[in-house]
Amino acid sequence: MRKSTEDKGFLDDLLGRMSLADKIGQLNFPHAAGLPTTGAAAGADTETLIRRGHLCGTSAGANIAERRALQRMALEESPHGIPLFFARDCLQRYITCGPIPLALSCSWDLDLITRIAEMTAREARADGVSLTWAPMLDISYDARWGRIAEGHGELPHLCAAIARAIVTGYQGADGDMARPDRMMATLKHFAGYGLSIAGRDYAAVEASPATLMRIMAPFQAGIAAGAGAVMVAFSAINDIPATAHRVLLQDILRDRFGFEGMIVTDFTAIDPELIHHGIAADARAAAYLAFKAGVAVDLVSGAFLHHLAALVEEGRTAPDARPWGPVTEAEITARCRQVLRAKERLGLFADPFMGLDEDLRAKVVRCPDHIALVREAAAKSLVLLENTGALPLTRGATLALIGPLAEDRIDMQGSWAIDVNPMDSVTIAEGLTAVAGPDTRVLIAKGCSIVEDPALAARLNVHNRAMPSVPPESRSLEAMLTEAHTLAAKADAIILALGEAKEHSGESSTRVDITLPGAQPRLVREMAQVAKDRGIPLILLVISGRPLALTEEAAVADALIWTGHPGAEGGPAIAEILFGDRAPEGRLSISLPRHVGQLPLRIEDLPSGRPQDGIGVDVYGDSEIDATGRHVFRKFTTACILESPHTPLYPAGFGLGYTSFAHGQPQLSATELQGAAAVLDVTLDITNTGTRAGTETVQLYLRDPVAEISRPLRELKGFARLTLAPGETGTARFQITAADLEYDRGPDLAQMRRDWEGGAFRLNIGPHALETQEISIRWTK
Repeated sequence: MRKSTEDKGFLDDLLGRMSLADKIGQLNFPHAAGLPTTGAAAGADTETLIRRGHLCGTSAGANIAERRALQRMALEESPHGIPLFFARDCLQRYITCGPIPLALSCSWDLDLITRIAEMTAREARADGVSLTWAPMLDISYDARWGRIAEGHGELPHLCAAIARAIVTGYQGADGDMARPDRMMATLKHFAGYGLSIAGRDYAAVEASPATLMRIMAPFQAGIAAGAGAVMVAFSAINDIPATAHRVLLQDILRDRFGFEGMIVTDFTAIDPELIHHGIAADARAAAYLAFKAGVAVDLVSGAFLHHLAALVEEGRTAPDARPWGPVTEAEITARCRQVLRAKERLGLFADPFMGLDEDLRAKVVRCPDHIALVREAAAKSLVLLENTGALPLTRGATLALIGPLAEDRIDMQGSWAIDVNPMDSVTIAEGLTAVAGPDTRVLIAKGCSIVEDPALAARLNVHNRAMPSVPPESRSLEAMLTEAHTLAAKADAIILALGEAKEHSGESSTRVDITLPGAQPRLVREMAQVAKDRGIPLILLVISGRPLALTEEAAVADALIWTGHPGAEGGPAIAEILFGDRAPEGRLSISLPRHVGQLPLRIEDLPSGRPQDGIGVDVYGDSEIDATGRHVFRKFTTACILESPHTPLYPAGFGLGYTSFAHGQPQLSATELQGAAAVLDVTLDITNTGTRAGTETVQLYLRDPVAEISRPLRELKGFARLTLAPGETGTARFQITAADLEYDRGPDLAQMRRDWEGGAFRLNIGPHALETQEISIRWTK
């Protein structure tokens, strides 16, 4: 069915010819294997559903030939020849595997993030994938949550900027997706999913309306950039499951944010999830609640396909039987139009086989430009946290590379790399050996496994049995440690390659302990002692899908690097940083805690009533009252000591390089401003005072100290990346408008209002959130 997208009456004509069953079919997106549920299409496989016209798209088809066959079936054998979506979870990489989103966000490089999204769209669309279930925009403050790996950190302003960059990369700056190098973005998971209690995946969310509005900023930015779809969260938000949350999906998403595209559920989020949430007795009731809340596409459950027609008929005969009114055919027609409009935007009516092109695929998938791009991304995403002068390394030395990730291939890719070939990954050992050159000797030992527990190892290997993250190990832990000692005794420096398996993070991968898993802490302690005894540096490379508590490791490391799983080119990218061929540029997008007991942790926290600095009480014990009437803790008992301060080990925004920078005094265009139209210009001179080029990321935070509700201690409102040669001075420039002073408040989501109040404000500018210069301004209405 090839139709011009310029035919403005095309959708009206098509909808006029479709039956109610046909329209409902376009609201159904089954799993690749069909529908394993009961109802009208029980047991139907994908091909049967396509012939019936009972699905809008599918994840079926493992290659171009299979997808072309399925698309041809839809065009030639279904009632109206409506083309299919093919969808995948691309998460900013398709086949050429770059860093996980959490890692990439630490680049703070929006141009790089856009280019990575463009690369992903080129590769996916060449394979026929026109719709991606990405990006994930959930903000989380709890490192226990496994899906933190799929997000972009804790700072709403940064995450909103990244959302715009990704949508632009996927869909194009002009929004023209009817091209073989573009695909449609799906913003997920709307909303609050990352605030699940104790970081337990799928758990309930309890958050104030003001907090929820703050963390929805990335969704609003992605919608403003033109995102075609939004996926709803699994979780219940303040007692109401998001899939059935009319205020969230209608008042906020549609009316306030102006979203006009498709609202999609998550996997089986209608049936059985709404039943599990306890608000629906059966699949029919669940279908009613989700549909009336605003959902357009039912992902996998089949509840719409099975029950919407009956609900329409019920509404005709008993229109007042349901609390939100009957399900009407007019509503179904409107939802179907959203789906058809998305297919029209993608050019699928004009060219249903767009992108299903073997020649195009061969040109773009893992082409040299893409491989170079993911290497650049891996290097820029890496964050140097400690360095006493151990880095960069000097070539010609003997290096002991030790650790369970030294020769690991599959865990370089991280979670959700469903279309990635792990054999394409370059290991740290391979990268280090190649970049070091022939004069450098690299000795390699495993030291220990990622985990020792066989049951946990089986869980970590569940999705990668052909190349397990934790392969069977015939040697004992003691034997591996002995080998590590032997190699370390011969080395001029020890490099430990440590971290998590790819399946430590991702969906349903909550951890209650966020230290290095298994025997890795013991390996660090023993190698630290060797390094101390021999007077050689200890360099730690930590790769994980979450911010880990590295308090013990940071105390003994001469250099410490953290990165999220870096992708296929992580090995050479890390090596280039180690030898100084590239300088570290990364800055944390999320704070690293000292201990799991601090979680949830955020630098944009609300102030507390006591103590006044908002940092929190550091220790508990016997106390006495000082002259001001406050408790001062003097005597401590082991049982009462809180083992770490409340501040992060490393705050969001933190990162080191191989040079130094001097920050000048901030300059303001005014200190007194009036009215909503006023604009404050802020500039800050930055000088590279070191001996090599480097990149500084200057951050501006704002504080509203007196407001209608308690406001965060600091909120990121701008950042500027400056790359400077030795001795060079550059200027970081920021603009603050009244929109930056606005915030949401109200008794509930349905009654939120956004405005600003005049008064005094504080600006904090510096290299990270906890090292800034503060300036006060006054801005009146």
